[in-house]
Amino acid sequence: MGNKSSVLLCTCGKQLKLDFDFLKVQVSKLGLADSVTVHDLLCQEEGLATIENLISKNDGRVVIAACTNQKIQPRIEQYLRANGKDPSLITYVNLREHSAWVHEDLKEASRKSLDMIRGALARSAKAVPLQLEKKNIKNHVTVIGGGIAGLESALNLSALGYEVVILEKAGTLGGHVLDLPMVAPTGKSGKEILKSRLDAVEANSGITVVTNAMVKYVEGEMGDFRVHYIVGDSEKKSETLTSAIVMATGFKEFKPTMMDEYRYGKNPDVLTQLELSKMLSLGALTRPSNGETVKEIVMVQCVGSRNENYKRDCSKLCCTFAIDNSLEVLKMSPDATVRIVYMDIRVPFENEMIYKESREKGVDYIRGRISMVWEENGQTKVRIYDSLMNKYIETTPDLLVLSTAILPPEGITELSETMGYAVEDDGHIKDLYGKLRRTETRRRGIVAAGAVTRPQFVFEAVTDAQAAALVLHNELQGGVIQKIARGAVLNVDDCVGCSLCAQQCPRGVPLMIEQAEAEELDEDQKFLFKAAIDTLNCHACGVCQSLCPSGATELNFLTNEQLWDEIDAVLEGAGPEEPITLCFYCEECAVSTIDIVGTRRIQYPSNNRLIPVPCAGRVSIIDILRALEKGASTVMIAACEKDRCHAGGTGNEIAQIQVDVAQDILNAIGWKEKRVEMFRMFSAEPERFIKAIEEMTERAKKLGPTPVHDGTAGKWVEVTK
Repeated sequence: MGNKSSVLLCTCGKQLKLDFDFLKVQVSKLGLADSVTVHDLLCQEEGLATIENLISKNDGRVVIAACTNQKIQPRIEQYLRANGKDPSLITYVNLREHSAWVHEDLKEASRKSLDMIRGALARSAKAVPLQLEKKNIKNHVTVIGGGIAGLESALNLSALGYEVVILEKAGTLGGHVLDLPMVAPTGKSGKEILKSRLDAVEANSGITVVTNAMVKYVEGEMGDFRVHYIVGDSEKKSETLTSAIVMATGFKEFKPTMMDEYRYGKNPDVLTQLELSKMLSLGALTRPSNGETVKEIVMVQCVGSRNENYKRDCSKLCCTFAIDNSLEVLKMSPDATVRIVYMDIRVPFENEMIYKESREKGVDYIRGRISMVWEENGQTKVRIYDSLMNKYIETTPDLLVLSTAILPPEGITELSETMGYAVEDDGHIKDLYGKLRRTETRRRGIVAAGAVTRPQFVFEAVTDAQAAALVLHNELQGGVIQKIARGAVLNVDDCVGCSLCAQQCPRGVPLMIEQAEAEELDEDQKFLFKAAIDTLNCHACGVCQSLCPSGATELNFLTNEQLWDEIDAVLEGAGPEEPITLCFYCEECAVSTIDIVGTRRIQYPSNNRLIPVPCAGRVSIIDILRALEKGASTVMIAACEKDRCHAGGTGNEIAQIQVDVAQDILNAIGWKEKRVEMFRMFSAEPERFIKAIEEMTERAKKLGPTPVHDGTAGKWVEVTK
């Protein structure tokens, strides 16, 4: 039968409209329930003490049916750990947001709650305690890039106790910031901002700097990376052993040599903003063509940005760069004329102040476009269309300065092949989750800081770098990783070496290890490579488990048998009379969406049952088909929106493939593919879940029971009315 669990039902201060007498009686009859206790406030001291007392029974197995586990689980786990108890065998059921608050019919809400408690008991019966594991790793981090973000992350990591190596491809540290004559809104030059950091790095014996270093490729995993690089023109490869990596390689300025209309690269007096910045930083403001004093400058915005042929979006920094430089020009040459040609001025944050200052000091803003640039008698001629005045202006500037697009640095895509991070369509490193995990990449142990992820102002890059250092410190724990090993475990004997787990893991955790002894086996028996999974590195999404053809890998907290038993138990009694929709929901965006639906008390049909999974990618074709076999009329997966999967960006895409294949199988056996569907949702849009659950409920009613319901088994065609 399995291991029994204690069951705790919480009334939430007697506020939940459920038949708790019915629930207590019915749950008590379940063979896997050892005892059933109804409590009014489990989240308060008395309730927590009750949980602690029950932990000692049934080897720690407890099913808590209360409010959302997003609220109650952290409080319970903190209390139990503080009292030396193991909370890893507690299974949660949400009675409040998923039943009581969304179904007005007391009987139906109570029945749904009973089914989900039965399912939780089945999952709990085969749960195993999660062990606290410890792993010693090298107390070392490699920072690739020595600009403002790289320096800041290196200094923060060093302060946290890590040995740091900075690999910088240029001959000096500092990056682009070194050439900025003024950094808004500080009023300081780039050199002034960098000086204290450069001095601190030079004086820090725990930070090693390697300049002229070009990283070629990376091997290994978090805690055991090998970074291979060359120095200068030497072909000799060097390597550093490190536990984690910070990608801080900055950005590249777009050089518009192919945009003939601006004459860049053909006329020496046509510059980019960064080229002007370098000139101003050196204290010189002269025409490159003849060395004469500059008296008039025309600046042009959005060169290459907001352009489908080069960079589709706004580069964010260019307007501020132009205004900074225009003020520096006027400071150096008060009588100079500066015109800025723009279609839109975008100056976020305090930069609005310098925009105002520049207008007050006489910078002429012309809304329009450059119509033509040409040379005449050794002079640069520019024709400008002023869209507000609806007329053309011709002028003869000493310098034409182009505010060009901000692009990702070179080599990002090539390095991604061995480093395992994802790359955006525009070439920048893709963050793990834009709202909450912006410095993390999908490769565990590799973070990205600064403009390598998106155009950033200096203060943003500094904040990014500080966040990245803290993320790594949280992962590496000062060189001694000690935590509950919650994730995928591998039975090596069952592994067939297919490498699906290594190829598809969103976080790049499984590694394929060569089996030296395989050479001694018969040709038909040997597998030259087998997977290896470090559970402490695992993000616990379950993608590897859903894809593994031999069942060699499973989550240690949600095995195949646990999920199948839960499916069976939740659907116990489901039949043709009442079509049931079974919903697998991820414990990220989907659970937040469903909980918000509950909090807002939005009503939806009650003939559905909800089963949580860590990520939609955990659900396999077999899980879907089993649900249909055991009585579900329709099956839906609720997941994060496209490109927003918390497991690393691909878990929900793996789930979509599973759904697509399941639909193909249903078609092949004569069933209706619409019995299975996947829905993506944001937590801020609870209406998406309502529409999805109503759609699947309607399909369940329309399609009726599956051909394997009682009374129809063996008829491998869809039942018709």
